[in-house]
Amino acid sequence: MMSAPALRLPPLLRLVLIGGSIVVGLFTFVYARLVCTFICSLSPPVLARTVIALSLFHIVLRELLLRFIPGSVEKSTPARRAWLLSVLSWGLTGLVGIVVHATRYPTFPAPSHLKFAVGYWLLGGGLLAQVEYLLFEHALPASPTQSPEAQLRERLGRRLIEGYVIFTTVPVVILLLTLQRFIYELQGDRQYLLEAAGLAIGFTGGALAVAMAYGRSLRRDSEQLLEAIRRVGTGDFQPGAATSRPDELSLVAAGINEMAGGLQLRERIREAFGRFVSPQVATEFIEKYAQHGKAAVLGGSRRDMVVLFSDLRDFTRLSESLSPEVLIEVLNGYFQEMVGAIQQHGGMVDKFIGDAVLATFGLTAGQGDPAVAAVSAGLEMQRRLEAYNAKLAERGVQLRAGIGIHAGEAVAGYLGSPDRLEFTVIGHTVNVASRIEGQAREPRPPLLFSEEVARRLGEAFRVQEVGTVALKGVAGEMRLLTVAGETRTVRVA
Repeated sequence: MMSAPALRLPPLLRLVLIGGSIVVGLFTFVYARLVCTFICSLSPPVLARTVIALSLFHIVLRELLLRFIPGSVEKSTPARRAWLLSVLSWGLTGLVGIVVHATRYPTFPAPSHLKFAVGYWLLGGGLLAQVEYLLFEHALPASPTQSPEAQLRERLGRRLIEGYVIFTTVPVVILLLTLQRFIYELQGDRQYLLEAAGLAIGFTGGALAVAMAYGRSLRRDSEQLLEAIRRVGTGDFQPGAATSRPDELSLVAAGINEMAGGLQLRERIREAFGRFVSPQVATEFIEKYAQHGKAAVLGGSRRDMVVLFSDLRDFTRLSESLSPEVLIEVLNGYFQEMVGAIQQHGGMVDKFIGDAVLATFGLTAGQGDPAVAAVSAGLEMQRRLEAYNAKLAERGVQLRAGIGIHAGEAVAGYLGSPDRLEFTVIGHTVNVASRIEGQAREPRPPLLFSEEVARRLGEAFRVQEVGTVALKGVAGEMRLLTVAGETRTVRVA
């Protein structure tokens, strides 16, 4: 359990607290002289010295309590801890006042000594302490290291009951003390005191019972709202927040339900959007633009990445031999396997171009080594295509694909117009990957990559050179390589 640090109060708040001590001291001075014939026998300077000493004692005592008495972070907030210590200081000061006065003037009756505690107990520890509580809450916010359970110990219901008890009982006690003086010091009828006490106890008890019931209702509604917020935080967008009264909390509940509905709609948009573009792109776009209400910005930025380009061989002949319905079914099954292989190794499908697939690796964070991931994805695509061809054998359909991989800088961003955007990657690296894919046909292997990719692979794969070719749009000849054998299993989550 963590020990709470010392409470550091702002200088202005300290001055306000000292002012409260002075106010209570003045009240004690006036009250004692007005209501006690024995204290009135003392000269004003003598009484003033006693009150000043008590006020100074209270100021010093409260400062020491706030500075040197630690509490538990798990049990209360800094504001409540400061309030409890302040109430303790008021109570102890009143008790010290009784002891000092009784010691100095032992012949005075007990009620005379008790009058010194009235100001510090009822006015200071009762009424002024509630104002101090509000000031503490403003100056001492809850510690960010506190657990959520500890931060929720300041219940509305409890605060309401505490305040109602104090604001109800303090005036009643003051009236009863005044009536008691009228009866015992001014020779009034005791029946009046008994009647007043009965009425005070009855009405105050009834009021406190109503306050407790209202506090429990308020606490129940608050906990329901908190539970609804927790459910939204865990992904439940149908919290069903509600309260028992049509007040401000009811508006909060309606706001929570409306917020949850908006979040649910956003998740549906994200899910639907992610079926047309890469899920990573959908998430980035929603977080960057839709969530914050910003206008989408055209353009892109240079990024180092690995580009994989795959294309089916003899697609024109295949499309002529199959009906459109069967062709779409075959292509959808093929794309499902290829996308699964790419995503399995952390790649991002950029787009489908007819029967071709353009994918990138290293464009988003947390993908491990992009070159290793891209080559691993290419090998997985070949394995999945072989398994898929086994399923297509009964239809007499066999698919063949070439895969080309290149690494380097490319521009990634949003292209088009403000009314029609597309996220894509463009640049020389993409063009070279497409050209390499065009070379991945018999008699060469179906998977080829550039020398730059091979350099980045390190010891992940054994590679072998296939040949040196001249690619359209590429200055000079380029060495093409393929995988001769894997030295380890590579998976990118």
